Amino acid sequence: MAAGGLAIEGGPAVRTAPWPSWPRWGAAERRALLEVLESGRWGRGGRAVPEIEARFAALHGARYAVACCNGTVAIQLGLIAAGVRPGDDVITSPYSFVATAHAARALGAVPVFVDVEPGTHNLDPELIEAAITERTTAILPVHIGGRPADMDRVNEIAARCGLRVVEDAGQAWLAGWRGRRVGTLGQAGAFSFQSSKNLTAGEGGMLLTNDEALYRRAWSWHDCGRDPEGAPHEYAPAGLNLRMTEFQAAILCYGLERLPTEQAIRRQAMDTLSTGLTGVDGVLVPGPDERITSHGCHIFMVRLDESGTEVDRNWVIEALRAEGVPVHPGYTTPLQRGLPVCEALCRTTIWIKHEVLLGGAAEMRDVVNAFAKVLSAARTAPRTSERRLD
Repeated sequence: MAAGGLAIEGGPAVRTAPWPSWPRWGAAERRALLEVLESGRWGRGGRAVPEIEARFAALHGARYAVACCNGTVAIQLGLIAAGVRPGDDVITSPYSFVATAHAARALGAVPVFVDVEPGTHNLDPELIEAAITERTTAILPVHIGGRPADMDRVNEIAARCGLRVVEDAGQAWLAGWRGRRVGTLGQAGAFSFQSSKNLTAGEGGMLLTNDEALYRRAWSWHDCGRDPEGAPHEYAPAGLNLRMTEFQAAILCYGLERLPTEQAIRRQAMDTLSTGLTGVDGVLVPGPDERITSHGCHIFMVRLDESGTEVDRNWVIEALRAEGVPVHPGYTTPLQRGLPVCEALCRTTIWIKHEVLLGGAAEMRDVVNAFAKVLSAARTAPRTSERRLD
């Protein structure tokens, strides 16, 4: 432990300098919003939405994109276009934001949860087949935190069992699996641009696909039942207004220009954390996977090791925050109870979010030093916290 003791107990903090703020904006975004304002084209018929669709699709290697109002409806569009109907089962992960499940429920489908892998927080593919029934029509893997799920096994099972795959890539911009971008590995992939995301317009979503028929169904649903090439007042029997605004798209176009550079900074930071925290007793670091060719870098997740001295996760988080490191407990409640690995992850996981990762590799040494300081103290004299952390 550093001289002077823990900051939470009155000692000096490891770090007092601020971390990067989020979201980022500047003169370019102001100009873009003003251009939309003055164009009079704030919704359907402007140029920013088609531009972000084309650029986002190209960046991920997809043929088609549908920009929509948020990430939840992007998942819904993917499921609808993939043929999921009321009463169908959709296999998915219990370690995810609730929108993953709500997107299926909103269609009248039933989310069926299978447990996750402890080292990845992603859907355990070895448990999928046992959950398949005659009602199952789709698998909805979640690339949690930006780490791609095991898409080799997911796609193999889906192909053998006649199921569709819709990827929840809401945290996985530019993530890659065997050299291909996530969001293009199943029949469709859904992304989010909500305010906490690495690419944000406050809200917004995108559905990617390489299937023309699926694209046309999704596009029609998102635009009131219109056909992409049809007359403006010819409608299919069903559809909703799920369109993205020109204001959202204009912001995203400029955010997209910064994204590759920002992701490179985050990846370097994650490499530094992975190396440094591997040497901290009591911390379990995600293992490497050569099939993952790029991480989405939304969250770097570590776990507290429950096999040694019992450590109270809430106290560790309080202590780390006092040391100047803004960590987060992540999902503290599974989307379904009774799945042992997910239960353990909700009890032991600590998140380091993407805005902290933008501090860069050098600043990650402060994170490593703070973890080492706090975990050393916790093992020596365990502390507990009764506070609930959000």
